[in-house]
Amino acid sequence: MATAPLPPPTLLVASPHSGTRALRSVLSQHPGINIAPEFDFLVDAITPDGRLMKRDAFLRSVEYNARFKRLGLSVPAGEPFAGIARAFYEQVVAARPAATVHGFTLQQDFDRILWLWPDARFIHLVRDGRDAAVGQMRAGQASNLWHGIEDWATAEALWDRMSHKLPPDRQFSLRFEMLVNEPDFELQRLCEFLQLPLVPAMLQQSGVFAQEPQGLWRRAEAKEVSAAEHRAARWLLQNSYFLSGTVRGPSIIRRIRFNLGNRLALINRERRMLGTGLWLKSFFIGKLGSRKAKARIKRRRFDIESRQEM
Repeated sequence: MATAPLPPPTLLVASPHSGTRALRSVLSQHPGINIAPEFDFLVDAITPDGRLMKRDAFLRSVEYNARFKRLGLSVPAGEPFAGIARAFYEQVVAARPAATVHGFTLQQDFDRILWLWPDARFIHLVRDGRDAAVGQMRAGQASNLWHGIEDWATAEALWDRMSHKLPPDRQFSLRFEMLVNEPDFELQRLCEFLQLPLVPAMLQQSGVFAQEPQGLWRRAEAKEVSAAEHRAARWLLQNSYFLSGTVRGPSIIRRIRFNLGNRLALINRERRMLGTGLWLKSFFIGKLGSRKAKARIKRRRFDIESRQEM
């Protein structure tokens, strides 16, 4: 007896540190909604023009991916990348078979998923890019707002291009700040888009939105805020976020300072995570070591990063 075809996935898309974890925790209270964490390793394996990574290359790319490992996905034998991706989605569905809405989260290059599922639906979550930039800084992924807001601006530019091509019934946007201030209204709208009733358990969980820190970017130096706003002004304004004042791009000297400070911060973060000895060893083996030595170092790095991300 043939099994029923799976519905196209519903993708939760947003830049990093935009509140996707909080939104997933609220959506998980609905028996009909099943949205998994980040599946960015899928879009990493697809080129902009739709070429798919070979099976062996994909398996190598996720061998030391801590997020992929935590998902506990099984790779089907003999399948090419497209078949592997379908099998991963089937495993997401199988985890909560009673749900009617299934999908996963993407934080980058989310348009590429259309090469696998051309009928996919999208929930676009946007947060004040300056708060997202602070999230990048607190995670050690940027040392200043200028660099921290870059991924947010890239994601919003991508969504702008994408949303003009998607039919209205396959896209829904909501602002994180509205989820904080009016969760009942925003969650009702989202459930209507998903063609499901709002359940009380979602509202009971909605306090998680207010637990996310907001407005910490205001503590930064005025020139740093101005530079970040200059970098993302179009997308801040387009998403109804007011600019804080005079917006100017950084001078050449300040841009050099931002770049150097960011580079040093990332190096120091990696050194602290690995320890000075392993960090130096990793650097030299990466440049001069054999293939086996590089594989051993990658395994040690993966083990350390996995423990620290738990």
